[in-house]
Amino acid sequence: MAQYEFLVAGLPDLILDEGKNIVPFRTFMAEVETVVEGAHLDIIYAMRLPIDNQNLVNVLDNKPDFDERGNYSREELVNAMRTYDVPEYMQVFLMAHKENKQLFHGLTPIDQLTRLFYDDMAESGNEFLRRWYEFDSDMRNVVTGINLRKNLSHIEAIATDRPAANLTIVGKGPVAEAVTKSSSPDFGLSAEHPWVEKILALGRGSLTDMEKGLDDIRWDMLNELTEFSYFDIETVAAFTHKLFIAERWLKLDPAAGRARLDKLIEEMMSSFEMPEGF
Repeated sequence: MAQYEFLVAGLPDLILDEGKNIVPFRTFMAEVETVVEGAHLDIIYAMRLPIDNQNLVNVLDNKPDFDERGNYSREELVNAMRTYDVPEYMQVFLMAHKENKQLFHGLTPIDQLTRLFYDDMAESGNEFLRRWYEFDSDMRNVVTGINLRKNLSHIEAIATDRPAANLTIVGKGPVAEAVTKSSSPDFGLSAEHPWVEKILALGRGSLTDMEKGLDDIRWDMLNELTEFSYFDIETVAAFTHKLFIAERWLKLDPAAGRARLDKLIEEMMSSFEMPEGF
């Protein structure tokens, strides 16, 4: 059996307390850290870095918003402005910020940091991380392209709870280029990326339906990327992001969030129905 059979078996119990309520994410991570270490733990940390990215920008802007599910505390990020004791891509961003330099013309601070992050993940030694964040970047840009085609102004974006940052193409690669240049309804991407058609269909529904649908696409991609991982660290990493999704909907729509949570637990339980010959 792979290395994390018993951890994967215990994941459903790690996220629920005796009253079947979801436990704080840091409590969950503390349990994971008793089993996972070294380079494998770095993979789990990488799944949390987007939270750190937003937290860092909020700290620089003196905003009170802070998501405790990141790798770094507020104090650590404040100190990082002096010590640079953070990943290299964050160091590059902090040094540019200190010198009042814009690394990528026309991008907001969070988009600049996100661009650096995607570039960093593209060089990861872990295939799961490379493919996941390539998809994450591509999906973001397709959604942005659709919004731009609807001629959403920044004011309209704010009015519909869509951050202005989401109206900017971030990153590079074939998908970003196609979204920028193609006049095709699907940007000429559906043949290679079937999920593009799903996003286009979501665009005809309500904002809430679209957000739920996008999370469905993310969930399905995580399943695809870990189809043959079984009890490897990639399964634990995917579980971490699915937990983020479930937690988000528990806050926005408790019924939808509970359904996500139930699905997550069901998937983990069914993972023990191993293929013949495994």
